[in-house]
Amino acid sequence: MPRRSPLSVLGRRALRAAFAAACSHGALAFAQTPPLSAPTDVAWRAPLLRVAGAEQPIRLASLQVDVEVSGGAAQTRVQMVFFNPNQRILEGKLQFPLAPGQVVSGFALDVDGRLRAAVPVEKARAQQVFEDIARRRVDPGLLETTIGNNHELRVYPLLPGKTRTVELRIVEPASDRLQIPLAYADRVESLALSLRVPGTARAPELLAPAALGLHFERQPGGGFRALAVDANVALPKEPITLRMPAAGNDAAVAVEPRDGQVYFTLEVPVPQRTAARPLPRTVQIVWDASGSGAARRIDRELALLDAYFAAAGETTVQLVRVADVAAPPLRFDVRGGDWRALRRALESTVYDGASNLGAVRHDGVSQEVLWFSDGLANYGAPWRLAFAVPVYAINSAASSDSAALQALADATGGRSIDLVTMSRRGASDALLRRGSTLVGIDTLGVRDVVVQSQSVAHGRLVAAGVMTAGDAEVKLRIRDASGALTTRVVPVHARASASSLAALQWARLTLASLEGEARTHKARIREIGKRFGLATRETSLIVLEQVDDYVRNDIEPPAELRAAYDRIAANVVKRRVESDAARLAQVVGRFEARVAWWKRDFPKGDLPPPLAVAKQEPTTNTVGELSAGREEGRQRTDASQFQNKALERAAAPAPSTAPAVAAAQSRLGALQDDKGVVDSLAKKSADAVNAREAATTIAIAVTPAANASAAIQRLRSARADEWTRIYLDERRGNETNVGFFLDAAEFFLAKGDRDDRAQGLRALSNLAELDLQNRQVLRLLAYRLQQAGETAAAVPIFERVLELAPNEPQSHRDLGLALADAGQAQAAVDHLYAVVTGAWDGRFADIDLIALTELNAIVDKARRDGKPLDTERVDPRLLRNLPVDVRVVLAWDADNTDVDLHVFDPNGEEVYYGHNLSYQGGAITRDATSGYGPEEFALKVAKPGRYRVVADFFGHRQQLLATGTGLMLWFSSGYGSAAQQDRRTTLRIKSERGERVAVGEFEVLPKP
Repeated sequence: MPRRSPLSVLGRRALRAAFAAACSHGALAFAQTPPLSAPTDVAWRAPLLRVAGAEQPIRLASLQVDVEVSGGAAQTRVQMVFFNPNQRILEGKLQFPLAPGQVVSGFALDVDGRLRAAVPVEKARAQQVFEDIARRRVDPGLLETTIGNNHELRVYPLLPGKTRTVELRIVEPASDRLQIPLAYADRVESLALSLRVPGTARAPELLAPAALGLHFERQPGGGFRALAVDANVALPKEPITLRMPAAGNDAAVAVEPRDGQVYFTLEVPVPQRTAARPLPRTVQIVWDASGSGAARRIDRELALLDAYFAAAGETTVQLVRVADVAAPPLRFDVRGGDWRALRRALESTVYDGASNLGAVRHDGVSQEVLWFSDGLANYGAPWRLAFAVPVYAINSAASSDSAALQALADATGGRSIDLVTMSRRGASDALLRRGSTLVGIDTLGVRDVVVQSQSVAHGRLVAAGVMTAGDAEVKLRIRDASGALTTRVVPVHARASASSLAALQWARLTLASLEGEARTHKARIREIGKRFGLATRETSLIVLEQVDDYVRNDIEPPAELRAAYDRIAANVVKRRVESDAARLAQVVGRFEARVAWWKRDFPKGDLPPPLAVAKQEPTTNTVGELSAGREEGRQRTDASQFQNKALERAAAPAPSTAPAVAAAQSRLGALQDDKGVVDSLAKKSADAVNAREAATTIAIAVTPAANASAAIQRLRSARADEWTRIYLDERRGNETNVGFFLDAAEFFLAKGDRDDRAQGLRALSNLAELDLQNRQVLRLLAYRLQQAGETAAAVPIFERVLELAPNEPQSHRDLGLALADAGQAQAAVDHLYAVVTGAWDGRFADIDLIALTELNAIVDKARRDGKPLDTERVDPRLLRNLPVDVRVVLAWDADNTDVDLHVFDPNGEEVYYGHNLSYQGGAITRDATSGYGPEEFALKVAKPGRYRVVADFFGHRQQLLATGTGLMLWFSSGYGSAAQQDRRTTLRIKSERGERVAVGEFEVLPKP
């Protein structure tokens, strides 16, 4: 049965993690700050299985939860057995958010009745392998970070009347208290809960002792354990909460040998004293007004400001709202703690647009900054920590980038305050009071020391590192609330208490210290994720069903498959389809054929009878309909027919009589006269130029998108002063609708007024809020920004797409072309040449030749501009510019989807995949049938007349294309010459088989 593509599901409010500066001081790095007091919410929610279309709910048949606490960390192993009572196969997605400091340390799926452990793989590579294998109708398992602190695991298949077992492992801090959520379902048929705290002299306190009858018992080998086993039991809605024993006067040290190294953790007791801090006379408030800002707990943020201004009394506030741009600051004077005017302004904030947190700058006056945001930046340049004053980063959203907020606070001497996990009193104390802080660390015999926070919370300072000697020491310098400095020396011995979590504690804290500047530390994050088997923003965890898949994809298998893997790998000759040299030679040969086409002279007169025409034009009255005759021979009913489209083309009958030509010409004329299909070319382009010396004049007209939604019709019929209010009103019901934001952006951008343009760009930027892991939407956003002339905003988005899908040549080509538009020609050539020479999947047709055409045009333009580029890496056989009168390139945003480019010339001849060379020399590249395109039409010398461009949606192999397919077209006249003129357009189609859309036309005028 067809599978759902992970890229086709939209609607999740998602933002990219912001990349902030590192919070490191020499060998010391800081991780996440734990809550200051009892949390008001569950620290993390139990994973829930989402299943669409089930007639009966999937049942949780069995739940096993095993928790081990050691060395200031806890690892929770959750094993869930799901039962499908339905009569058909279903697909589930296990989705769960993590609290600050938590990491997924492993997962497993049952394969052939046995649990198979996942292995870590570079994130983009894991996505590629997952999609490639799923395309073969095999079902791998993939767990990855998705949006902010959220994770997702696809569970497929859920067989009718059968069970499926999933196991997760999560590591988190546990120095003060630990919450264990059990709300996986209302009831469970079988429950086993085990809480283990080895190596402690006192038992933790159960804050809900009546839950499940739990109580701790001393174990013979030391430590304590609580156990609950029951059947058909109602699961508690509130989490089980453990309070760890109070720290004594001595530091607790634990060690763990692992992979030839000895890791250690330590907890140092620190007296917990606080004092009120002096508040500034001027403060800057940064208020995240992006679309996702509406999901924050604004009431908690305002309550915190109540406490702040009550303590401050007299102060001046500079308020800066930020969405896709940072708004000009607004000044408010607070007198006697009265901040009602500022409060009204905050309560009236309109939340719309993307999150361009990097657009915020310090005002140069304020003495500190209160930054209210989830920390998830998804638009504009990377987030820079350019603040010379303390920043208090305050978050109240369930989905957030706590690492970025922590880094922002640590780098400036402020604090990160999480209103999700802190109580109201605890948050107020964190903002208004100061306690003990770690100001430095010296070590002997250890390296790579990381500390949980520079702010000492709960009277404990937690650190971890790697030993380089059997006896070592860690010297800590701590400043208390009064400013007094003390030094603590902690000896670390390889003979210290053993812990099975010391290595994971070090990995967890190290990751937390790196993720504040994740862009800079990508390689390091990836290395730690792979070494410790963790799901990070650079690594995913994958389970493959067949040993051959591990061998084929060069993925190290789990231990139980190692012997079979080695045996197969030793006997398999790993052959590449083509060596680098052979592949380059093949590209050279195809390019030489293109040069031969370009050199050839084609006739420019009328078609001589009886020239064959590939297909008759539709006999219907609109381009959007197809006659039954056109569809004859093109019906596809299954994937194999779809994949063998080429065979079907060869079998398709082609009319070969002169009357057919006349009918086609007549139909083309009718289409050109249809005012409802495209705008008239009555007003010729004022800047039309000669495409080349002694050539004809060519004008380009682009068909406007047919935005017929009720929301857009409402905008069209309203007065100008009502547009913004109507847009915001309609936005509430279209928060996950890609088409709505595209149409609204088109509406405002077409008005031309500066304010309308700003509103259009903001509406468009909302696409970055929908799902930053979805390259389908991101490509469409970046293309539309290019079309609007906002190349600087498009480049970072194309860079993100390249991070997500480096295995797709379109990612390199799109970024290369955007860089060329941005004036970075050398970088553009480098990316385009990577497309030309890369070893891509065979489904990516002629993209190498298309990119080569574009590379040569960029090189030639730089030469004409007197700024020659370095082309030493480029094979000289491939360096030749081939200017043409007319060029059209079609791309689309959906994988596993086939859209066809058709061009009708003045002779009535239709050039498309089945008739790829016209009488007058118009040529089209090979058909791209499996997603994205591009397909290119080129004509060196254009005969006067009109050239109509049509896109034909052929079909797809996705289970769901709920948002339709986005088309991106690039029209050029005089391409590759000094007279080049370009027009771009984007539009969405419904993705209905047989849908045809007229997207534009050229009019070639005879020479005077």
